[in-house]
Amino acid sequence: MELPNVQPSASGIYSATYLETSPLGSAFFRLIVRGCRAGRWGPDCTKECPGCLHGGVCHDQDGECVCPPGFTGTRCEQACREGRFGQSCQEQCPSTSGCRGLTFCLPDPYGCSCGSGWRGSQCQEACAPGHFGADCRLQCQCRNGGTCDRFSGCVCPSGWHGMHCEKSDRIPQILDVASEMEFNLETTPRINCAAAGNPFPVRGSMELRKPDGTVLLSTKAIVEPDRTTAEFEVPRLALGDSGLWECRVSTSGGQDSRRFRVNVKVPPVPLTAPRLLAKQSRQLVVSPLVSFSGDGPITSVRLHYRPQDSTMAWSAIVVDPSENVTLMNLRPKTGYSVRVQLSRPGEGGEGAWGPPTLMTTDCPGERRESPLRVPPWVTVLCTQGLSCLVPTPGAPCLSHWRLSHPVPRGEITVLYSPKDQLNSSDSQPPAPEPSLQPWLEGWHVEGPDRLRVSWSLPSVPGPLVGDGFLLRLWDGTRGQERRENVSSPQARTALLTGLTPGTPYQLDVRLYHCTLLGPASPPARVLLPPSGPPAPRHLRAQALSDSEIQLTWQRPEASVGPISKYIVEVQVAGGSGDPLWMDVDRPEETSTIVRGLNASTRYLFRVRASIQGPGDWSSVAEESTLGNGLQSEGPVQEVQAAEEGLDRQLILAVVGSVSATCLTILAALLTLVCIRRSCLHRRRTFTYQSGSGEETILQFSSGTLTLTRRPKPQPEPLSYPVLEWEDITFEDLIGEGNFGQVIRAMIKKDGLKMNAAIKMLKEYASENDHRDFAGELEVLCKLGHHPNIINLLGACENRGYLYIAIEYAPYGNLLDFLRKSRVLETDPAFAREHGTASTLSSRQLLRFASDAANGMQYLSEKQFIHRDLAARNVLVGENLASKIADFGLSRGEEVYVKKTMGRLPVRWMAIESLNYSVYTTKSDVWSFGVLLWEIVSLGGTPYCGMTCAELYEKLPQGYRMEQPRNCDDEVYELMRQCWRDRPYERPPFAQIALQLGRMLEARKAYVNMSLFENFTYAGIDATAEEA
Repeated sequence: MELPNVQPSASGIYSATYLETSPLGSAFFRLIVRGCRAGRWGPDCTKECPGCLHGGVCHDQDGECVCPPGFTGTRCEQACREGRFGQSCQEQCPSTSGCRGLTFCLPDPYGCSCGSGWRGSQCQEACAPGHFGADCRLQCQCRNGGTCDRFSGCVCPSGWHGMHCEKSDRIPQILDVASEMEFNLETTPRINCAAAGNPFPVRGSMELRKPDGTVLLSTKAIVEPDRTTAEFEVPRLALGDSGLWECRVSTSGGQDSRRFRVNVKVPPVPLTAPRLLAKQSRQLVVSPLVSFSGDGPITSVRLHYRPQDSTMAWSAIVVDPSENVTLMNLRPKTGYSVRVQLSRPGEGGEGAWGPPTLMTTDCPGERRESPLRVPPWVTVLCTQGLSCLVPTPGAPCLSHWRLSHPVPRGEITVLYSPKDQLNSSDSQPPAPEPSLQPWLEGWHVEGPDRLRVSWSLPSVPGPLVGDGFLLRLWDGTRGQERRENVSSPQARTALLTGLTPGTPYQLDVRLYHCTLLGPASPPARVLLPPSGPPAPRHLRAQALSDSEIQLTWQRPEASVGPISKYIVEVQVAGGSGDPLWMDVDRPEETSTIVRGLNASTRYLFRVRASIQGPGDWSSVAEESTLGNGLQSEGPVQEVQAAEEGLDRQLILAVVGSVSATCLTILAALLTLVCIRRSCLHRRRTFTYQSGSGEETILQFSSGTLTLTRRPKPQPEPLSYPVLEWEDITFEDLIGEGNFGQVIRAMIKKDGLKMNAAIKMLKEYASENDHRDFAGELEVLCKLGHHPNIINLLGACENRGYLYIAIEYAPYGNLLDFLRKSRVLETDPAFAREHGTASTLSSRQLLRFASDAANGMQYLSEKQFIHRDLAARNVLVGENLASKIADFGLSRGEEVYVKKTMGRLPVRWMAIESLNYSVYTTKSDVWSFGVLLWEIVSLGGTPYCGMTCAELYEKLPQGYRMEQPRNCDDEVYELMRQCWRDRPYERPPFAQIALQLGRMLEARKAYVNMSLFENFTYAGIDATAEEA
C-alpha cells in the first residue's frame, strides 16, 4: 500500500487485516512522518542534511543523524563491533549471543529496529548472506574482492576502501576528524584535518567549509609518511558558526569530504555579586556562589578585590564556589570592591567580570589583658546574615559576633549566659563616638517606590569622625522599620527604593563610626504618593539641530486625577552613565525641546506623567542630533604664506621677547605697589596676564566674565552658562593639587540632572593660579562644543569665588588609565595565560590617539594653542572616548611668546618652545607626537633616564625617542613627522586625524600587545615627569 503526498498529520498507529477476518489477526504499525522532505531540515526545511549512512535518519529539527544501533559518527559512518552500540560504541548487549532478541527504540524520526545483524519480529533471525545492518535492510554489494559482514558491511581487501570497496586507495580519504568539536565564543581556534591518498594531498588541495558556505584555506600543512595534516586558522567565532562544518580534499585521484559538528559556547558571566557573610578589621568572609548566564560547566571561580577608589592592581584568588572564602590581611575601616569571574573549559573560556559589590572592613578594637565583659543583655546592630556588632559607646568594634540563626537587619536584643565573655583581638584604641547631628535638607519622589533624600552636617574644625550614615524609615501603618546604610561619610544624598506607594513614613538620619551611632536628625514625616498614572502614548523624537531634539507625545489613556507635570528621561544610546531627567511643569503641553545635547550623538528618551507621584514610563524613542561638520574629508591645505612667514614670525617673536623682558625689569619697581594693592581685593577681582602680555582685570556678574584690558578703553564681557549655587550638589573629591581641586558633583542645568566635575581654587591660590583658572574659563567659553574635548557645562560665582563645571570623565586621565592596563605588572599569571601585555587592544589604543587628534584639530581650527598636551591632560569619558582637557595654559593666538616664569612640561615641548618660549599649533603637533608615544608605550615616561639639560642639548642635534618594539613602522613614522625640526614641515592635525582614521579602518594590529620574547614595558620616572 502506498500513501501519496503524506503530511505530518498522517502520523499515528495503523492496523492491517484481511477482509472478513477477525481483528485479532491484524498487524499494527506506527507511521512516522518527518517534518521536512528527504535530505532537508530546519524550521523552514532549507538546510541540507549531512547524508546519513548505514540507514541513519536525518533529524528534521537539528539536522543530526540518528544512527541505527551498531553504528556511530556524525554520518553513522563507523561500525561498532558485534554486540556493541551507543554513541561511542561504549554499550554492550548483555546476552552471550550479542544483541539477538533485543529491539532498540531511538528518537523519532528513526523509530524502532533490531540491532545490527538481526531481523524478524522477535529479532531472532540472522541476516541472510549479502545483507547487514539493523533489520538486515542494507545490502553489501561488495566489489574488488570484498567480503560481507552482517554487522559492519563490506570488509575490503588491501588497496580498497568505501562502503562497497569501490574506492581505490589512490582516491584521497579524510582521516581522523572528530565528529564533534567545541569552542568558546569570539576565540580564533585552529582546526586540523588529515587526509591520505595517491597522489599525496598537499596544502592547497584541502579546504574547510563553514555552515554558511564560507571556504577557509589552510595556513600550513604537516606532511608525514602516511598522511598530510592541514591546519586552518578560524576567524573569531560567532554564535552563528555553530553547526555542521566540512573538511574536503581534492586531488587528481578524486575527492573526499567529512562533516563534523562545531558547537560555539558562551563563556559564563556572573549575574549577581558575591555576598558578605562576616567581617573583621582585617578580614572579610565572602560567599562567591553566584548565578550566571552563558554556558557551563564552571571550571574555576576567580575572586577579584581591591580597595575602593584605588589605583592599586586587583588582587585575585581562585576559590571553590561551594565554600566560603576569607580574604585576609586587609586594611581596617576600608571599603573593598569585590567581583567574581567565571571560567569554562577551553581557550577563551574566561567570562567577563561580574557586577561589583562594596564590602567594608571593621574598625580595629582594643587589646585587653582581661576579657571584655558586657551585661547579660545587649542591643546589637545586625547588618546582614549572622554578623552583628556591639554599638555600645566606648566599646571597641566587635565584628566577630556570630549568631546561631540568621537575623533580620536592624537592632535586636540578644540574651546570653553571664559566663560568656568577648575578647577583642585588635591592638588599636577604641573608636570615638560620632557627635555631629545631621539635618534633613529635603526629599523628593523619583518614582512610585523611590525617594531621594538629602541632608547636611554642621561644619566643625578638624577631620570628620564617621564612616557613613544610617537612614531609618518607620512605617507606622505596618509597624515596620527599614534601615539603609550609606557607606561614604562624604555623601549627602541617598536613593531609597522598594518603598510602598501611598504610605506615610517617619524618616531620620544619623552618622555612624564603626558600630557607634551618633545623634539622630530631627525626624521628618514623608508621605509617599499613591501609584502614578499610566504611561504617555506615541512618544516621538525629531532632531532640530546639532544640540536640540524635540519630543512629542500623547496623554495617557486613563488617569486617576489631573496630571501635575511630565518627567523626561534622556540617555546616551550605548552609554554606561546615569540618565538625565527634566520636568515639563505645564501639564497641558505634550511636547518639549531637549537642549544642550552633543552633536552627532544618538539618544534614548522616555516620558512619564506625574499626579501625586510619577507613573509608568512610556516606550523608548531614539533619535540622533544633527552633525556639525567636524569630520574632515581630507587633509586641510594650509596657507602657504603662513608657512613661509613662520620663520619671520619666529625672529620677530624672539626680538619682542628680549625687548619685553627689559621693559618688564624697568617697570617692576613702579608697579610693585599696585600689585600689592590689587592682592587685597583678590576675593572679588582677579588679575592675569593675557597671551598678548596685557594685564587683565576679571570681574564676575550674573552670567558674564568681564575682561577689562587696561590698554583698551572698552571692557570685553564674555558670557558663560550660569549655574545656580543651589543646583550644585557636591559629592566625592576626584583630585587635588597644591592650589586647586576637582570635585564630582550632581548639577541641574536646563531642567536636566547630570554628573559634572567642579573645578575650584583653594583660598591661598596665587595670582598666577587665578590667571590661568580664569583663562581656562575664557577658552572653554570660546571653544564651544566638540565630542573630543572636555566641554563647559557652566560656571557659578559664590562669595567671590569662581566654580567651573565641566563634563565628568568616569575613567580619569589617560596616563593613569594606560598604566593600569599593564597587566604583566598587575596580574602576571593572567598576562601569561592570555599572552597579552595589556587589557587594552591595539584598536582601542589607536582610538585614543584618533580621538585626541580630532580634538586637537578642532582646537587648531578655532585658532587655539594648548601648550600642555600630554596623556595626563587627556581624559577618558563614556565609551572610552578620549577628550582634550586642562585648558589653563591655552591661548587664542596664532603665535604666542611666553613672558612669565613657571613650571614647563619640558619632555613634551617642541624645540622652538624650549629655546625661544614660542608656541604655535605646530608646537602642539610636536606634543601630540609625544602623546602618541605615551599611548603606544602604555604610559611610559618620555626620554626616561635623561635630564632636562640633556634634552636641551640633544634635541637640536637631531636626537629623538627610539621606536617602541611593539610599534608598527607606520605609527612611528607619524611620530617622527610630528618631531621634525622645522615647524612648517610637521603635518597639520587634520592630516594626522585622517591618517589615524585610516589605520583604524584597516583593522591591522598597529600596536602589538602580544607577549613576545623579552618583552618589557617602557620605563616610568614620576620625578622626571614633574620637570
